[in-house]
Amino acid sequence: MMQRGRLMRKNRIIISLCIFALCCVFAMIHIDNVCAIDECHAGSGGIKVEDVESDLPDTHEEYVEYFAEAEEEAIIGEIEIVTYTEEELELLARVIFAEAGSNWCSDKMQQYTGSVVLNRMASPLFPNTMREVVYQRGQYSCARSGSINKTPNERAYNCARFLLEKGSVLPSNVVFQSQHRQGDGLYEQVQNMYFCYTN
Repeated sequence: MMQRGRLMRKNRIIISLCIFALCCVFAMIHIDNVCAIDECHAGSGGIKVEDVESDLPDTHEEYVEYFAEAEEEAIIGEIEIVTYTEEELELLARVIFAEAGSNWCSDKMQQYTGSVVLNRMASPLFPNTMREVVYQRGQYSCARSGSINKTPNERAYNCARFLLEKGSVLPSNVVFQSQHRQGDGLYEQVQNMYFCYTN
């Protein structure tokens, strides 16, 4: 009987501790929610908590649908995310200007020239940063000659910005741009420049 009594007291203590722990957890959740509400009211953006809560899904199924729609919007471009740096913009504009910056060079040639740089960054055959691609040994003559240091004109900047925001206008395997053919085949000749691909 004594052992049974001790066991019952022990069980009561354990149950009491569990209840106390649950109360602490709920209290912490409540405090976090209150703090979040206070932060929303105190924010400089004038966001109301009611507005924030009304946008959030109530059930698991609604959460799945909500995030699927957000992902779809990102894919189709309704949510634009630009991920290039000012250094990349400057370097790409300099390559375009040095390689195809003459007045007789068409906009298409400039876009193709910049696209080859982007395609090389994405290709396993070349380095994955723009600086390493441009300054890779034996590749861009403008990097060797120093003509890459010339200040680009507005057209080159606009072309570089367009490519960095929209992506390459060439198929991803077009990674060669030169005044002679190379690689596995010719994709297109634009004026005196050959844009070639690799298989």
